[in-house]
Amino acid sequence: MTEEMLKKYGFNESEFQSLQSDYRKHRLSLRSNLITKDNDWEVRLPHPSDTTDLPGPESEEAARGRDIIAGGKLGLILMNGGAATRFQKPGENLPKGAFPIMEVDGRMRSFMELKLANARSAEEEYGGVIPVWILNSYFTEDKTRAILAENDNFGKAEVFTYCQGIMKRVLPTIDDLKLHYGKAIAKLSKKFEGLSSGLERIGLAQELSERRNELIGWIKELRGRAGDEIEADDEKKRYNPPGHLDTTLWLVLDRSRPLLKMIELGVEYIMISNIDNLGALVDPALPGLLSLREKDGVKILCEVSTKPPGQKGGALARIFDPAGPREWTQIIEEFAFPLDFDQDRIPEFNNAAYTVSVQTLLEIFDLTREELETLGQEEMVEKVKRVTDRLPVYVAMKELKTDTGNVIPVVQFERLQGDLTRLLRPLAVKTEDRFFPVKKREDIPIVVPRLQRVLEGRIRLDPA
Repeated sequence: MTEEMLKKYGFNESEFQSLQSDYRKHRLSLRSNLITKDNDWEVRLPHPSDTTDLPGPESEEAARGRDIIAGGKLGLILMNGGAATRFQKPGENLPKGAFPIMEVDGRMRSFMELKLANARSAEEEYGGVIPVWILNSYFTEDKTRAILAENDNFGKAEVFTYCQGIMKRVLPTIDDLKLHYGKAIAKLSKKFEGLSSGLERIGLAQELSERRNELIGWIKELRGRAGDEIEADDEKKRYNPPGHLDTTLWLVLDRSRPLLKMIELGVEYIMISNIDNLGALVDPALPGLLSLREKDGVKILCEVSTKPPGQKGGALARIFDPAGPREWTQIIEEFAFPLDFDQDRIPEFNNAAYTVSVQTLLEIFDLTREELETLGQEEMVEKVKRVTDRLPVYVAMKELKTDTGNVIPVVQFERLQGDLTRLLRPLAVKTEDRFFPVKKREDIPIVVPRLQRVLEGRIRLDPA
């Protein structure tokens, strides 16, 4: 089954072997995630012109966007590839998008149903059809497609799915183990030192001891095995989706050629969001804004919002390369900022919601419509490689529950959607009430009351 599964999801063996080799040689590591690793780049604050407010419903941008939607020129991509490990209860194995999130009109509705209901509502309000593509992974593809079929796409016409790639997990280096878990131990130690006595101090001392012993045990167990592939009876645990840059890459790599289908349907602009972010509703001001700003060189819109206390996440910043010299604006992931950079100086964070044109995607891959129709898979892989060679690969440390119930640390190689802004000039759009991520069940009672207000009048559901 393993080889069949890898082939089904387009596993690139030569790419994996290259990444595995780079990891073993420490060319890839948690330290290499830093954007300033092995270069003289400087990270600077964004300029005011790098960001704009979301235009209102009476704006020129919104009017242009209404015309785009009415003309059938807007499509949506919903990212639905994650395993939702923080959401699953024992015995559950649902795609994140299929989880019931809130009751509307007499029954519980899932993320997926509500997202599609918003697209239906926008179609009724503005005219035209808004095709939707749902990006799945090997975790979510089969069940998502079955749920859509069972529910007749929840009444939404023109719903398509495509699937992202697959990557093998590997065992971490000792250096990455020490760096990752050393930070957690140092944080606990600092908290412990601030306590004078009491049960909390006793409990913290025990936790510190357990974490240190756990790290020592992992170092002994994994020494000399850095970069080795994971062994697990459940083959899905051996792999990971390679990150949400696949949202873009597999528009041409998926054998259904989603980008070609977009062109055939007349789609010119695409709004991209996570399926669990129900705040990212269809708003004509976004495609309208991009349409009007393309003449200024803007190629992609990135939604941002004000950081609440303690919020982490990527942010728009400027990078200066003195060797050029040149300066550009891009989304930088939270873990990629230089260690001495105070990220709180940037008040907004990336919401992982983007608007981009189909023409821009063709330009990224150096493709024409005719080539989308005629090029073979190997040629498409080469086109994509020319893009990914210009973008970073990140090392992510995860914890895997083994078949015996133990936990071991594993490493994933990932590419992220925000790094498209290294190739495309971005404009950050400051939004309110468009970011409602639900990452764990405990978030539901906090988020749903606000969502009910935001979704009012913005969804079209079939009767209960």
